[in-house]
Formats: sequence, C-alpha cells, structure tokens
Amino acid sequence: MYGYSNFYFSISMSKEQLLAVYSGSIRRVRVRTESGMVLDIDAEHLKNFTTMDGIHGRFKLTVDSRNRFVSLNKIG
Repeated sequence: MYGYSNFYFSISMSKEQLLAVYSGSIRRVRVRTESGMVLDIDAEHLKNFTTMDGIHGRFKLTVDSRNRFVSLNKIG
C-alpha cells in the first residue's frame, strides 16, 4: 500500500490491566516497536484482541502518510 507505514510490536497485558481500559480510565496504550520507536495506540483498537487471559501477542500497526490509524492485526 503506497504511502502506508507498518510498525511491529509485542504486547502482554493481564486481564487486571485491561479492566482500566474497559472502565475508560486508560484511553491510550504506549508500546515500543521492534525498531525502538514509542507509539501511543488508542485502547479501543486493542479490544478486539482480548482473551480471558488479557492481550498477548505480536501485532502489526498500519498507518497512513499522516500517521492516522489504518489497521491493527495480530500476527503472532
């Protein structure tokens, strides 16, 4: 996709940490990409990946040329 950038990161959040996300007290989650960049992601984008144990895995974030969210996919 022309003009799009991909960022890869891993995340591990317990179900207790997720309670703050679901209650609305946490709106952004800060992650460090595999290349060392720090990104803030809208917590709403992570809700689709919630399990009984929390959120765990490797993800690919795609943004457009203005750094606006395009997609978030779990890749591992």
